[in-house]
Amino acid sequence: MRPAVSLSLALLASVPSASAADIESTFFAENLRDPMELAVAPDGDIFVVEREGRILRVRPSTGGVFVIGEIAVTALRETDKDTPWAREDGLMGLTLDPKFAENHRLYLYYSHPEKMLNRLSRFELKSGVLDPASEKVLLDVASDRRDRVCHHGGSLAFGPDGLLYLSTGDNTNPFESDGVAPIDDRDGRDHANAMRSAGNTNDLRGKILRIRPTEDGYEIPQGNLFPPGTDKTRPEIYVMGCRNPFRISIDPKTNVLYWGEVGPDASNPGPKGPQGHDEVNQAKKAGNFGWPFVIADNKPYPIVDFTTGKPGAMTDPAAPKNPGKHNTGLVDLPPAQKAFIWYPYGDSPEFPVMGSGGRNAMAGPVFYHDPGRKYNLLGKEDDHTLLTYDWMRSKIWKAKLGEGEKLEKLEPLIDGLKHPMDLEAAADGTLWLLEYGTDWYFNRDGRIRRLRPADGNKPPVVTVKADGPVFHATASDPDGDEVTIDWWLTEGAGETRLGGGPSISPSRPGTELRAVATDAKGAVSVARIPLVAEQSLPALEFDLTAKPDKLGFGEELAFSVKGAGDPAKLVVRARYIPPTGHDAGGPQFTSEIEKLVTAKLCLACHQVDKPSVGPAYLDVAMKYRGESDAAAKLQGKLKTGGGGVWGEVPMPPQIAVNDAEGETLVRAILGLAEGMAETRGTAQGKLALAPAPANAAAGGAWEITAEAPGHTAARIRVAAK
Repeated sequence: MRPAVSLSLALLASVPSASAADIESTFFAENLRDPMELAVAPDGDIFVVEREGRILRVRPSTGGVFVIGEIAVTALRETDKDTPWAREDGLMGLTLDPKFAENHRLYLYYSHPEKMLNRLSRFELKSGVLDPASEKVLLDVASDRRDRVCHHGGSLAFGPDGLLYLSTGDNTNPFESDGVAPIDDRDGRDHANAMRSAGNTNDLRGKILRIRPTEDGYEIPQGNLFPPGTDKTRPEIYVMGCRNPFRISIDPKTNVLYWGEVGPDASNPGPKGPQGHDEVNQAKKAGNFGWPFVIADNKPYPIVDFTTGKPGAMTDPAAPKNPGKHNTGLVDLPPAQKAFIWYPYGDSPEFPVMGSGGRNAMAGPVFYHDPGRKYNLLGKEDDHTLLTYDWMRSKIWKAKLGEGEKLEKLEPLIDGLKHPMDLEAAADGTLWLLEYGTDWYFNRDGRIRRLRPADGNKPPVVTVKADGPVFHATASDPDGDEVTIDWWLTEGAGETRLGGGPSISPSRPGTELRAVATDAKGAVSVARIPLVAEQSLPALEFDLTAKPDKLGFGEELAFSVKGAGDPAKLVVRARYIPPTGHDAGGPQFTSEIEKLVTAKLCLACHQVDKPSVGPAYLDVAMKYRGESDAAAKLQGKLKTGGGGVWGEVPMPPQIAVNDAEGETLVRAILGLAEGMAETRGTAQGKLALAPAPANAAAGGAWEITAEAPGHTAARIRVAAK
């Protein structure tokens, strides 16, 4: 059977910019699965790791995306997405050896599949493929995976001096401390106690480590926080006092370290400590950045007695102490260093340009203007500028650095991104941005975006059609330039050029055929044709007992579902579809509401009909339908924030949403339940259909669905009476 032809076209977009020149934004790889970190090779290829263990190589010149290896890791899987185990584990970090072009070595940081630890190892590529037998273990970091502990950091980077940096999170459950410092020192509560990790000089968690790799292991460089042999310390520690240092970068000229620090959730200050802040941090030398005893510009936390709930002695940032009984390190800690940039959920008085909303800070690289380089994204006036970005706010800012690496100016650069995850500079000045995807877990829409200064040249447009065994490409150029077409076939972890011209009939097997269109100025677009169907999840078997031809409002519908595994996680829904002439495939907002939730960054945490960081809007609507005070209750939650109803991740106050917008948004959310009915937790039963909605009319239909984690949903359409 001839496979269906699907097309993926490289896109050119004008991205809002604070610089004089526009920025050209082109996508080179899409449909990535929870991508975590990328690295750019000297030849221009890009390496990417995905959370569940895959290592990819992307070739921008041909559009090729190749799986070059997969390692076994402990990770949250879609088949058991609600488990409290291993919430942020997986394959987390990647960097290439400084001599990668010669030795083909790369470094990975991953959650061991059997042992309770995260591991830093060196691997080699052989014939372009990861050789598992080449693994050289460098460093193991003890890790707890129970009771929803999270924060692993995991970013890897080499400095210009050949030293390797690794960020590690505090490996602590943050959801049981009311958004303030998790320093619960009671017995059996070590999973909620960052004094045992980030604040512990004798523990590798909650740190940025710095080592010099050798052929047989690693050495400790001079200048780390604790000289080798210092009692109750680890010499690998360069920076301590980190909560979740997520994406690190080293200035290629000054060797200054930058990182984004994902902060705690307290919406307001109180007796137990200050409100939560995210941080962009700068370390010109080794130091203690304070967590869990200070935050932001050294705002201190008291030592809370979690037995009584009463705050005790206040931390002195100049002389912090770790009194925890699980602390195996020093009691007297180095002085706390304040953050470089810090901002809360609400407006920041110190850095108002950061805006408000959800937050997840990341940092780097540092831009230097080079007139001899092919591309300079920013102008000469932005020479020596740190690029910092936020996963939740989906923006990039430029932080101009002055004498002594001081912050001179902070301005927005790009917005409208899809959860920016990593940002790296290539030797020619191109910036490569990794976008994680829409959801918190289990994405299939991660992607790589290329950022360059726009030159006004638009890429060609290419489409492909199949005619039996022959594929025909049609290409045109918006600027009227001549376009050439090359055909590439993906074969395993490599590719073969099959030839050029408008048509091709592959004579050898492969997994993907690509028509690569290039205009006279070098702009490229790619049409992708999958030749092998991707393995899908097991499908549910869904049956309507009476096999009705038509269904009416309020009727009772008998059903049965097979293959769901755990029926407790099964959801069966019936959705009325009015006779509109089309259907989006699920409940949806109007275009006006879509614009509102996009502008207010609501989609960073929520989707319409599936869970993400927060609950699906449809689930919220179904939970509160029929409650007379539902609108007022939800509007109140928008103002004050909340947590505990939908899981461990709290919702911050939506300060950027005014009262009128909040009323409009809540009304739209509750409206999603109109025409909907559901039952949960049973594989065989009856479902009472919804009463007639206001838009009911002749010619409508019912869509009955059965959904369960780790399974393809089953759907049945029945005409409405």
